[in-house]
Amino acid sequence: MVEQLAVDYPDRFAPITSHVNGDPYAIPWAQTRLDSFYGLASAVPTFVVDGAWICQASEYRYWVEQQLGVPTDVTLELSGSPVQGSTWDVTARVCVESGPSRPLRIHTAATLDGYPNPPRYTTNNLMQDVLSSDVSLGAGDCANITTRLTFDGQSATNTSAIVIVAWAEKPSASGPTQVYQAAVMRWPFPAGSQLAAIDVAPSEVALEVGESVQLSASGRDQFGDPFPLANPIWSQGTGSGAGTFDPTTGATTTFTATLPGVRPLVCSDGGVSGAAVATITEAPVLTAIVVDPSSVEVAVGGEVSFTAEGLDQLGEPFPLAGPAWSVSGVGGGTFDPTTGTATVFTASAAGAALVTATEDGVTGAAAVEVTGEPPALAAITVTPATATVRVGATLELSAAGTDQYGEPVALADPTWRVEGTGGGTFDPTSGATTTFTATAAGAAQLICAADGVEGSAAVTITAAGLPAPRKPSKRVVP
Repeated sequence: MVEQLAVDYPDRFAPITSHVNGDPYAIPWAQTRLDSFYGLASAVPTFVVDGAWICQASEYRYWVEQQLGVPTDVTLELSGSPVQGSTWDVTARVCVESGPSRPLRIHTAATLDGYPNPPRYTTNNLMQDVLSSDVSLGAGDCANITTRLTFDGQSATNTSAIVIVAWAEKPSASGPTQVYQAAVMRWPFPAGSQLAAIDVAPSEVALEVGESVQLSASGRDQFGDPFPLANPIWSQGTGSGAGTFDPTTGATTTFTATLPGVRPLVCSDGGVSGAAVATITEAPVLTAIVVDPSSVEVAVGGEVSFTAEGLDQLGEPFPLAGPAWSVSGVGGGTFDPTTGTATVFTASAAGAALVTATEDGVTGAAAVEVTGEPPALAAITVTPATATVRVGATLELSAAGTDQYGEPVALADPTWRVEGTGGGTFDPTSGATTTFTATAAGAAQLICAADGVEGSAAVTITAAGLPAPRKPSKRVVP
């Protein structure tokens, strides 16, 4: 009947055959459990399932199927890892899916199916003492219980018949007790806990070229539990961005972006990989300056407020430190202040002008039409305006023009002449600067003329020689 139940319920029925009371295949654990746990030293049951014992053959199926119908919120999975020779580490992963917290006792048994031999073979015959561990779990908790088993010679030479049976029961000093779950693992054993996934944190990063981010990698096994990384190596997956890792190995690294694009940042260990995705953009640089207003008309003497805004290569705002303002063209004016993102332009000369704001070689401009009379030469100023020289001495002269708005105007081919009772010569006789040499004493006007406009300096020319001695004054006695 046991064999038939194992056939009928291969994934749900986990029998263990125990020999007791002097049987040549008896195991001390089986005898102890019969005597101490079930308290049946004077009786030998033919079948025990959970809390029911001394079952007759006709009751086997009934009790098994009764227990199979009882729901459970406990799961149990088995895996094995070779240690050396016939020694293995068997891991029972037990989890409580729901319900209250509770203590669990995990038993792990090594059995041999079809032992000792036909026709006297038994299903899953217990071959060694059962090893037990206690654990307490709450809803959603899991634990890995690892038991080291060394298989006896009979089992080691017949590995295909090895069956590991584990079960989780309610801890108790004596039976009956509730069994929450059982599991069976047959040869060859499924692999024990091993690296199954690598998580990289953060999983997504946004960087500018030149920026850095710290990345960390952690491993998980096939059960989702943490698994140590042995030799993690960092690399870049297929993509358009680029950067460097420092260091290139280890669970943590610093990635520095060098080229824009989208690039997976991969951590690999033993054929298992995980990645973060990096979106790398160009670092913003000042690309354009927008002056507002972009065009304006203003009369001479009027004012216009201008502002300047910087833009990067993507057209996004870029902070300006202090652009310099300037004006060019026929029209003109002044700025207050001359630097900054805002200024006031005061028009001083009529005509078309270009107002510009410049920073780090980037310029923005506004077209300005200053209305009024076009600037023209209105006055010439001669420097020095007055002087006294002796006959034979020289005097350096310069002339500067201003328009009707008081703004400087370049003189076009100015000429020099002298008028009055005094006399002299100019060298050169044209140009904005000249040297006057006095030749005749008297009062003279040194005149610079250009485009019908004249300016002059008043010069007194004295005779050559030493001045007459001063006559001493008479002493007056009080």
